[in-house]
Amino acid sequence: MKRAARIGLICVLAAGAVYASIFPIAEVFTEVVVLRTTDAEGSTHETRVTVIDLAGSPWIRGRPYRGWFRRIEANPRAELYRGGEWRPVLAEISRAPADAAGFERAMFDTHGLAYRWVGFIARLSSNEVPVRLTRRAP
Repeated sequence: MKRAARIGLICVLAAGAVYASIFPIAEVFTEVVVLRTTDAEGSTHETRVTVIDLAGSPWIRGRPYRGWFRRIEANPRAELYRGGEWRPVLAEISRAPADAAGFERAMFDTHGLAYRWVGFIARLSSNEVPVRLTRRAP
């Protein structure tokens, strides 16, 4: 019985280590930026997200149940910290299949195996929605 408990513990710890590996891999092998959103009460929230340039604009992707995603649905005015500076952006959610496919292709083409590993571990799926970030006046 003790052996089974040890094996179970080892499996849980190994699974945790594999899952935890996506964060440093994403940080090192993809471009991670900070998105600052504002909630209904006016409080700001900062979220680290992976970004890719596609058709001349930065794009991010997320699941609709995430807090940052819900905040940009309610208020698309946000700020992006990239390249050492904050930029005001307008977040445009796209549910178009062509945009989702383009995002996926650009990520695989740009980041290759690192993105495949992160996708495999995090189980990136079709319920993630691409978001285009366009510059806006402050």
